[in-house]
Amino acid sequence: MRFTCLASGSEGNCILIESMQNNKTERLLIDCGINLVNLEKRLAERSVTLKQIDGVVITHEHGDHCKGVVSVVKKIEIPVFMTYGTFLASSSFKRDLKPSFFSPHKKFNFLGFEIEPFPVPHDARETIAIIIKVGDCCLGVLTDTGMVTKHTLNVLKKVGALVIEFNYDENLLNQSKYPEALKKRISSNYGHLSNTSAFNLIRALESEYQKVIVAAHLSTNNNSESIVNSLLEKLSHESRVNTFIAGQSSGTPWIHVN
Repeated sequence: MRFTCLASGSEGNCILIESMQNNKTERLLIDCGINLVNLEKRLAERSVTLKQIDGVVITHEHGDHCKGVVSVVKKIEIPVFMTYGTFLASSSFKRDLKPSFFSPHKKFNFLGFEIEPFPVPHDARETIAIIIKVGDCCLGVLTDTGMVTKHTLNVLKKVGALVIEFNYDENLLNQSKYPEALKKRISSNYGHLSNTSAFNLIRALESEYQKVIVAAHLSTNNNSESIVNSLLEKLSHESRVNTFIAGQSSGTPWIHVN
């Protein structure tokens, strides 16, 4: 199994996962928060066409995670998976989509991908994080959560690769021109993970399986790649993991999950 972040940040998030199974390559998108033009462009940069996408899983209804999915489905008929709560929270979903629903507490399978959603605290109707497993390969995606629960920590111990949000630097957020109410929302238990929280979560995992860390969903105004990179260098030195930063426009290269 391998994956690539096509986009990551407040302007849009999208991850492509690819697996060779039974002599056939299967491809799954996690979220689709970029428009169709950008999606096709970024797929083409990775030698993939839109018609080669087999399905989409949506983590929650915020536009930076789902605003492109209706356009995709109108162009190619592929299944879209989401929780019923996410479906109810979006008028465009109710008007334009006929998704397949899943419980945020139960695993399900799609074309050989074992998909394990689990609920996380965020200011959306029914936000999930997700684990994708193919054979012995296991990828975790945790991009929108205000705090780390015991359940999150336990579930993520088994992943070999983790895409995790490093959303904001505490000092930059405090010093920003954002309204106080917005600062409180971002830093609340239903907001986003700070660099410190994400760093501490990774260190707390202490997983023998963990080989890849991707820092994702960096705030344009309240974070910087240099700050995040200094933390990733510590992780790389301490835990000998390979680290990446997912950019808003550049995403990441293909990353293999072993």
